[in-house]
Amino acid sequence: MIQTRGARFKIYLNNFTKEPTFNSFIILVMLIIINASLQNNFFSYAIVKSNFITLTPLILISMAQGIIIISGNLNLAVGAEISLITVIMASLMTDSIYNVIGVVIIGVVAALVLGAINGSLVGYLGLPPLISTFSTFAIFFGLALFIMPLPGGYVPRFFYRWYRGDLFGFIPVPIFILLIGIGIWLIIKRTAVYRYIYAVGSDEESAYSSGIKVSHVKFMAYVLAGLFVALAAISVLLSAAIGDPRIGGDPRGGTGPSYMLNSIAAVLIGGISLRGGKGSLAGAIVGAMILVLLINIIFFAQVSSLYQNFARGMIILISLIIATIPRLREESRKI
Repeated sequence: MIQTRGARFKIYLNNFTKEPTFNSFIILVMLIIINASLQNNFFSYAIVKSNFITLTPLILISMAQGIIIISGNLNLAVGAEISLITVIMASLMTDSIYNVIGVVIIGVVAALVLGAINGSLVGYLGLPPLISTFSTFAIFFGLALFIMPLPGGYVPRFFYRWYRGDLFGFIPVPIFILLIGIGIWLIIKRTAVYRYIYAVGSDEESAYSSGIKVSHVKFMAYVLAGLFVALAAISVLLSAAIGDPRIGGDPRGGTGPSYMLNSIAAVLIGGISLRGGKGSLAGAIVGAMILVLLINIIFFAQVSSLYQNFARGMIILISLIIATIPRLREESRKI
């Protein structure tokens, strides 16, 4: 029995090391060690909670981008979707708890509608995802500016303070929202649509020949991603405690975080292939954590603001190169 368990562990370990996420996981562990050495209280409850206030939206939006990229497509509109959803919610909220619940539901529905729009363009109309989602980025961003030209709106004090508090006295709310996202992923993972998304991303023609409705699967990938976008938008709104049309990233070069670029980088760092059909949303989670920890290292290393973007870009590029090692090994074996 002991030998059997040992053999099973070796098989599991061998399979894990072959996963695209493995190298990213090693990088994550190294970055955690470096962060802990630079920040003595890195593992304290307050610091972990503070980090997840920043981490949660990026992880969720990376999961949204991940499920779309696995299907062999791309969504350049995720940042604008966050901006539009947050200004819609901020423009409708009042101090009533029932109003807040209703507005949150409206935000989720809006995220699903925006996902359906992109899914229809890419899936049913067959438009190139790069061009179509870049176009919807501009449209959604324009709508966000039309609704709220300047930062404003209203977020009830009890609501945003709830986000910065704890659930049951020991679970930070940002982590709870992230767990909801992971729970949604685990449910989706058990569905046939999720398997079809991998099949379409791996080989669209073979999937079509097998009787899979490719156009519908692409559509569903964008709609399912909308669930994660909704959670990310709620987290962003509660973190900022205000509606801001540029909060998802200004296409004209504003100071807001570019969730579009960061989500794509996180997905690739996490081992999800840009060609589709390979990787896991677990990789998107790891990749997002790597990005945030890299930013922490740059900050605590006291790198001059003049060189921060350069340093960040170089580190991300090196991480991407390391993350592609499994694919390069696989290709070398085939040759």
